[in-house]
Amino acid sequence: MTGMQLATEDRGDWHVVSVRGRVDSVTASELTAMFLAAVAAHDLVAVDCSGIEYISSAGLASLLEGSRSARGAHRQFKVCSPGPRVKQVLEISGLRNLMDIQEELPC
Repeated sequence: MTGMQLATEDRGDWHVVSVRGRVDSVTASELTAMFLAAVAAHDLVAVDCSGIEYISSAGLASLLEGSRSARGAHRQFKVCSPGPRVKQVLEISGLRNLMDIQEELPC
């Protein structure tokens, strides 16, 4: 798989953004825009990371921007279902302590 694919759906009270493929400097701006729009329109946003094959520092910045935006708007933004590679990058970067990361989707 090359590039990144995004999909959204509403599940109960949650708005789920599913991310697949590579999240890097080429795709991060699109992802950030998706997160900011989701947070502006929904109180509860969950990011399904189970399909992410690769994430760079630009992708991590997108997740952090979505999380900060939600916090500033008093909304919830959960990073969910990271695979082993993504989980390792979140641990090494220290971002696990700055974002709400869950093993499974809340919905």
